[in-house]
Amino acid sequence: MQPQAGKYTDAGWPRPLALIGVALLLVTGCSTPSAEPSDLADARAGAVIQDANFADSVFVTGLRGPTTMTFAPDGRLFISEKSGALRVVQNGQLLATPFMTLAVDTGNERGLMGVAFDPNFESNNYLYVYYTSVDGSIHNRVSRFTANGNVVVPGSELVLADLPTLDAANHNGGAVRFGPDDKLYVSVGENAVSSNSQSLNTPLGKMLRFNSDGTIPADNPFHATATGLAKATWAMGLRNPFTFDFQPGTGLLFINDVGEGGWEEINRGQAGANYGWPMTEGYFTNRPGLTQPFYAYPHGPGTAAGNCIAGGAFYNPRVSAFPGAYLGQYFFADYTNDWISRIHPTTGAVSLFATGVSGPVDLDVGPDGALYYLARGTGQVGRIAYTAALPPTIAQQPANLLVSVGTPASFSVSASGEQPLTYQWQRNGVAISGATSATYTLGAAQLTDHNARFRVVITNGIGTATSTEAVLTVTSNKPPVATIVTPAVGTTYTAATNLVFSGSASDEEDGALPPSAMTWSIVFHHDTHTHPAMPDTTGIASGDWPIPNIGESSANVWYRVWLTVRDSIGLTHTTYRDVHPVTVPITVSSVPGGLQVLMDGRPVPSPHATTGVVGVLRSVGVESPQFANGKLWAFSSWSDGGAQSHAFTTPASAVSFTATFTETASGSCYRIQSERSDKWLAVDGAGKVVASSTAQTGGQIFQLVPVGSRFKLKGTGDTFMTVVDNQLSMSGNFTSGESFTQHPCGYGGRMRVGFQAAVGTAPHWKETTPDAPIQSGDGGNGGACNPADGGTWEGFYLEPVACSGGTTGPVCGNGVLESGEQCDDGNTQSGDGCDATCTLESGSAGCVRIQSERSDKWLTVDGAGKVAAISTTQAGGEVFELVTSGTKYKLKGASGAYVAVVADQLTVNATLGTAEAFTRHACGTFGGRNRYGFESSTGTARNWKENTLAAPIQSGNGGNGGICNPTDGGSWEGFYVEPATCPVTGG
Repeated sequence: MQPQAGKYTDAGWPRPLALIGVALLLVTGCSTPSAEPSDLADARAGAVIQDANFADSVFVTGLRGPTTMTFAPDGRLFISEKSGALRVVQNGQLLATPFMTLAVDTGNERGLMGVAFDPNFESNNYLYVYYTSVDGSIHNRVSRFTANGNVVVPGSELVLADLPTLDAANHNGGAVRFGPDDKLYVSVGENAVSSNSQSLNTPLGKMLRFNSDGTIPADNPFHATATGLAKATWAMGLRNPFTFDFQPGTGLLFINDVGEGGWEEINRGQAGANYGWPMTEGYFTNRPGLTQPFYAYPHGPGTAAGNCIAGGAFYNPRVSAFPGAYLGQYFFADYTNDWISRIHPTTGAVSLFATGVSGPVDLDVGPDGALYYLARGTGQVGRIAYTAALPPTIAQQPANLLVSVGTPASFSVSASGEQPLTYQWQRNGVAISGATSATYTLGAAQLTDHNARFRVVITNGIGTATSTEAVLTVTSNKPPVATIVTPAVGTTYTAATNLVFSGSASDEEDGALPPSAMTWSIVFHHDTHTHPAMPDTTGIASGDWPIPNIGESSANVWYRVWLTVRDSIGLTHTTYRDVHPVTVPITVSSVPGGLQVLMDGRPVPSPHATTGVVGVLRSVGVESPQFANGKLWAFSSWSDGGAQSHAFTTPASAVSFTATFTETASGSCYRIQSERSDKWLAVDGAGKVVASSTAQTGGQIFQLVPVGSRFKLKGTGDTFMTVVDNQLSMSGNFTSGESFTQHPCGYGGRMRVGFQAAVGTAPHWKETTPDAPIQSGDGGNGGACNPADGGTWEGFYLEPVACSGGTTGPVCGNGVLESGEQCDDGNTQSGDGCDATCTLESGSAGCVRIQSERSDKWLTVDGAGKVAAISTTQAGGEVFELVTSGTKYKLKGASGAYVAVVADQLTVNATLGTAEAFTRHACGTFGGRNRYGFESSTGTARNWKENTLAAPIQSGNGGNGGICNPTDGGSWEGFYVEPATCPVTGG
């Protein structure tokens, strides 16, 4: 992919270096090192090697946010930078021009994260990368590129896998490696959604395995049971496997999985393994079906512990430059504790190797046998070498070549040994003037060069090595000529049709070439990258390929048909023909205008104009509700009569879709008071929500906008509350704002609730530190609404106020009891006390039977006229009529008598005038049922409570204050209210 103006800018550089660790973050998902150098130019290698026979040195410096590195087969070092730049180090020098710069999302742990070379890189120049694409949605992508020396071939990107759209910006994984089976292995994080690791409906939280062309091998262990891209799963149950490595020779695989609460893991790779996340972390017992880590070390300070395993490499170079005791061992690094250790892959014996490494994120063994580490903290690559020097050793010999007269011929070699190495190429045993690098190129081969022999002599301060001779064959034969007949120039296509191709091949010496000399392929182009279509197919002169109608929905696409022909002596010629699509305009709009619509699942503002390829299956949809211009809108209908989200086939002429919305209730407004500090929530200068106002009038007005059973909290303007770094922040819009669940915490004449975010391991709101931002996500706590208990989440008081736009009071219909509403339960069904306009219904609010949550028995009237929970069946329970009395209720029994409180017990012996007026409090919905608490008008502990099972219900002074919790003896209880048919008689 070519760098594109306007699509990427290196916004992270230059800037004060003290901010680099915070602004860029670490792609491994770990905290940044505590110290940063003041000037990269002055940085020096600082690793302390435990064995004095080793020495550390700077190999290259000047890197910007490095993430991973990999040696190419020819000895060049390729380094990924978070910004999307892939850098090349050649002959110990960091080249000024990147190999390529990708358009990436650099938020949090996203960016360019991995690179690997094809096993046949020397012949096909393929390399593979893992990066966070901004193409369409933000997602991680695995692509293949083609190298042209030290730069990428423009437009050569072949997308192998587009992973799901990212929800979180962390836990991406990102390593790519080829295994001994020549399959491509890719480690993928669970994107901070732990359930992904155990689901075979998503590729997240897995080790994936692909063929080199991006197809999924049928022998993958979960191929038959997984769905979609998850069929590529080779192993599962991983959290954030940022690095892994195969051991040369044995194929042993070690996977480094970054931990969460207490452990970092090295897992032995096994097909079909489940490493247990999120059910386990570190060593475990009694977990059948899960695979133990090969080695795990605890979180903490020092060299025996750490917080982030971020680099790993087996020491098995082609030529060893370390003593024999190190051969075959696995080196691994901890990013936050700045050390490198090694472990024996059989015995598990661990030894500390180096300390003082500034934020190591990757390790690799170079072709010279030295251990290289990528130090993010100093932006450099360090090299650890054994000081007992070794002579040169050639790892890759020059290869024989066949070329036509007048074309170039290049020979290359790869060698290791104590640096520096010098090169001298020879032709027929005679030194070639100026040929002193690892590669020698003969500009234009002539017939006089036929059968010339080329070799290279490599020297260092210890000794000399001479390569084998490579023979150059030069022929006067002309290359063959490939001709594509169909598709003809200018041919177009529509989806769900066949792409027909045919051609011929001729050669000056061989004449007409047969189909066996012809190889066809079809590549699907999208913008600046490609996707595989028809793979290489040899032995045919014509054929057809079905064009799919699903997949890429963009219109800047086309197919390229390739034909390569080969003559009898091996010379080739390649040609291609492009086939472009037939397209039509598509318009999607909304009424009212400006609302968001979904085009192919991607949110865009309306009206939205796009272009479609005729015959391609597309989709339109909307999210509902939506917030715009201070109002809440609910989806009503599409102009074509389709469902809220529905598919359509792109027609042969222009088409438009209009989504109609209707205004709905926008939510109630409140000021919110912290129960812990008694202060009112406000928004500080940094946009954080803090309990800082001593006066209610100084508190922020929040509008609770209902979204299903949850709420989004709107502040000033159209700014919504979200959770940033586990703190409540007013920095979102309606789409990005957090959805909170509201939990009732009991009422003492005021509405007291707890709030719970949708994300995080401890998602409840908590004022952990007075006057500091309210915590949520991982800063809150699980538990009950109790500010006196430091291990619990807290309650907050909601006080109804007029909304900032001038609207009044809380609204009806959100299912939550809200002080100030005209109805007590928020519902709008006929007979429940509220009518459709949320005003009090006159007279009866209907009849119910009432079940005690504590005993599961139904309330009935005993022989003494007392109300007790004694019926085991609903049908045996007393039918009570809810008679409205202002904002309260009086309860009439089947006999016509009303409920009163006598000697702190519920008794059915009163008239309408003398009956007790009860307040009904919502305790939430549980198991699909409405759960309430009742409070009498008199007494010091007025809430209903079944103090003694099967005894009369207590109230007045026998009940208790507190929350609706039947398991807490000091609290009042919840009761289930079930609608019933009122008696025909009974006064």
